[in-house]
Amino acid sequence: MPRGAYFPSPGDPDTLRVARILYRAAVAAGDVPDRYSFAFVTTPVAAVHSDEDGTFYVTEGLLRQPARVIDAAVAQEVAHEVLGHAGSQRKLALTISAGFTAVGMLVPGVGLVDFLANPLAVRAFSRRQTLDADQKAVAILRGMGHAAPRRALAEALQVLDTVSPRPKEELDGWLARHPPLQERLDALEPLEPGRATDAALASAPRVFR
Repeated sequence: MPRGAYFPSPGDPDTLRVARILYRAAVAAGDVPDRYSFAFVTTPVAAVHSDEDGTFYVTEGLLRQPARVIDAAVAQEVAHEVLGHAGSQRKLALTISAGFTAVGMLVPGVGLVDFLANPLAVRAFSRRQTLDADQKAVAILRGMGHAAPRRALAEALQVLDTVSPRPKEELDGWLARHPPLQERLDALEPLEPGRATDAALASAPRVFR
């Protein structure tokens, strides 16, 4: 559980808002929303993260963003969930470590290569997963009622990059966990004409349980 995480009051307007968005995203992704839960995180950073147990962590910074941005951020994280990315990363890391351990039993010292190769492989895998999740998020946003899902996600990525820029210590290149913003935007082309709006959320059915 991230530092600063807490379970919000069921009657809090933000609780109901996130529950509705998460429910709509899960249904659009073809998943079972009843297995999802969420918590808030006390931080001005605008982000949402999840673990493979279907628990989503939504920051207070994200709650301050427009509805279309929250929709897109949640849809992208639901995409990671339904694609099984968290579990896949763990399995990859364990497989690589097990392989180097086995070789190290025969060739002393080879197992130390794991400290370099494992992070490189997992982070490269993570970058690929991000691009795959972006494409899945487009389909989820379409299912949520967004008429211009590619544009909605592209605009949200730019907003989140502006309000919560990456820390200076986060590495680029081979050690980066996420692709550069421009690479993600390029992968979403061609965008639909016009501009994404909150109309999809305003017209969406208020389903919650």
